[in-house]
Amino acid sequence: SAATILSKADMIRYDRRNWSLHPTILGRVASDYYVSHYSMRIYKDNMADHLSDTEIFRLFSLSGEFENIHVREEEKIELTKLLNQVPIPVKEGVDDHTAKINVLLQAYISRLRLDGFAMMADMTYIQQSANRLMRALFTMALKKGYASVAVRILNICKIVEGRLWESQSPLRQFKNIPDAIVRKLEKNSEVTW
Repeated sequence: SAATILSKADMIRYDRRNWSLHPTILGRVASDYYVSHYSMRIYKDNMADHLSDTEIFRLFSLSGEFENIHVREEEKIELTKLLNQVPIPVKEGVDDHTAKINVLLQAYISRLRLDGFAMMADMTYIQQSANRLMRALFTMALKKGYASVAVRILNICKIVEGRLWESQSPLRQFKNIPDAIVRKLEKNSEVTW
């Protein structure tokens, strides 16, 4: 039954008569990055050669690894506030758990403060999986030959790892430099990095 499930997700080629299993590219990506077959199926169904950053973040939030993250009633006010602060727009509403995952990943990158302990715990879980899942998406796009999408996802991988948006100064990585100085440098378009 496991072989049938993996075969339906295009992770292996399964021959019932010979009981032979042959891995596919998707199966190797899932194995390398410890991604569930459910997530790989979602990625396969939604991966295209023309994804925007908004769609990539949405695809990440659809991952099966986050199916246990739910929106609690007391979190809706803070999620609404965070929706207005994150740089990449989120199409889903506050009640949708994928919106929460998307917003928490962007809040992690933006280094935004969270009020609730439960939200902080969810964000920790998301940030622990973010690099691995984004790298899986990158490898999948690369193997499928979607060059422009692969470049976009690779940039997002770097953004997640460094917790630094492309529009921000690399000086933000250093904790000893005051925020006021970094903000002034970012606002001054005459001073390039």
